[in-house]
Amino acid sequence: MDIEIARKSDLSDFFTYITLQLADNGRAGSPLFQPVSRDDNVLSVPARQRFMLGVQTPVGDPGWRLLWLAKDESGRIMGHIDIRPYEDDYCAHRVLLGMGVDSHFRRRGVGRMLIEHVIRYCRTNGLISWLDLNVLSNNLAAKQLYLNTGFKVCGELVDRYRIDGESISELSMNMATDSI
Repeated sequence: MDIEIARKSDLSDFFTYITLQLADNGRAGSPLFQPVSRDDNVLSVPARQRFMLGVQTPVGDPGWRLLWLAKDESGRIMGHIDIRPYEDDYCAHRVLLGMGVDSHFRRRGVGRMLIEHVIRYCRTNGLISWLDLNVLSNNLAAKQLYLNTGFKVCGELVDRYRIDGESISELSMNMATDSI
C-alpha cells in the first residue's frame, strides 16, 4: 500500500471511490458514517468543488485542503484522509480531519496507517497544534480507531442530526499535535 498526496488528476477516481463509499453508508448492518440519508449517495457539487479547489490551493492560503490517498499495488483507492482549516478567524492552529476506508479494506489497518501518516505530517508542520474531528456516536468502530490512535473525546452533541427518522448524536474528538 502506498499513501500519496492527491493531485487534481486523482480527483475523478477519488469521486468514484467516495460515491461507492456513500452507497454503503448505513447499509448492510453498518452504522451511518456520514451525516446524510442512506438514500443520498452522491457527493454534492459544492463538496466536489471544495475538494477540487482545496487540493490545488497552497497550505496556508484560504480554502486549502490536503488529501492523501491509500492505494493498493494496482492503483485502486483503499482509503483517504484529509485535513482542512477552519473558516473562522484565529483558528489557523487547528485543522479538521476527515477520512474513510473502502468497505473491502476495512479492519486491515488502512485507517490506522492513514491517521499515523497525518500525525507525522502535523508533527513536522509547526503551524498545526490541534487535529479535530467529528464522528457519529453510533459509529463505534471509527470511535475506537480514533481513541486507539490518541484522540480524546472532548464533547458530544446529543440529537445532532435527524436522519431517516433516527436521532443521531455526534462526538467531537481532538488531539494536540505536541502530545503525539
